[in-house]
Amino acid sequence: MKNWIIVALVAVIAVGGALAAFAQSRTVDRVVEVRVWESAEDPSRNYLSIRARGGSWNVVGTHAVDLDETTDDGRFHYADRAYTLPITLPGPDELMLGTQEASGHWSITTLYDPIYEQETVIATLATEAVIDKVWTTADFDDPFIQLYCRGDELQSLIYWDRAIFAPVRHNPIPTIRSVYAVWRVDDGEPIVERWLPATHGMATFAQYPDEFIGRILGSETLIFRVVPSNGEEHTLTMDVSGLDDVLGNLTCYGR
Repeated sequence: MKNWIIVALVAVIAVGGALAAFAQSRTVDRVVEVRVWESAEDPSRNYLSIRARGGSWNVVGTHAVDLDETTDDGRFHYADRAYTLPITLPGPDELMLGTQEASGHWSITTLYDPIYEQETVIATLATEAVIDKVWTTADFDDPFIQLYCRGDELQSLIYWDRAIFAPVRHNPIPTIRSVYAVWRVDDGEPIVERWLPATHGMATFAQYPDEFIGRILGSETLIFRVVPSNGEEHTLTMDVSGLDDVLGNLTCYGR
C-alpha cells in the first residue's frame, strides 16, 4: 500500500481534533495511533485499526477499508471512514469532598475583591511537597501548585518561581501560545498536553483544569514536566496527597 494512504488517514484525525479544539477556543494534544494493514496474499485487502496511544487495538477493532472513492483528477483512490474512539475522562470523587483548611501539604486561602464583590478560594500545594526537581537552576527556585475558584472560574496552575518561558507579548493580533507538557500520576500512563504560560513566564496553566484535578484527586505523587522553547526539560515531582480533604472548599469544581 502506498505511504500516502497512511499520511492521509493520520491527517484526517489530526485536522478533526484541531477543528474541535478551535471551536471550543482551546487546544490540547489528544494523541491517537493509526495502524494500516495490507494482506500479504492480496494487496487489495486493506484494514485499519485505531487506538488511544498505548491503549488496546481491540477497543475500536480492526475494520476492512476499501478505497472506494476517486479524486476528481483521477490520480488517487481513497476511503473516508468514521469510528468512535471512547476516551475515559477522570470523574470527580463520588464521596463528599472535605472542607478542611489544611491537609497534607495543601492549604486553603480565601480572598475577597471589594470592587467586583467576588470571592477567590485558593488551594495551594506548598513547596514543602516537592520530592524532586530536575533542571539547571533547581537550587534557586521554590515551585508550587495552586487550584482556585474565582467566582465560577476554575483554574489549575504550576508556579515555577523562575521565568523559564519567554514573557507573552501583547501583539496587535491576539495569539494563544502554549508549551509542551507531559505528566503522570502515581503508576498511571503519561499524559501529553499543551499548557498555557503566564504572561510573566513563571507559571503554566492547565487548559483542562477539571481533568487535571480529577486525576490528582486521591493520588499520592505527581510527576510533571514542561519543555520551554529552548528545549530544556523541567521535571517536578510532588506529593499531592490530601487534596480530597480540602477540595470541597472549591465550590466551582464540578462533582
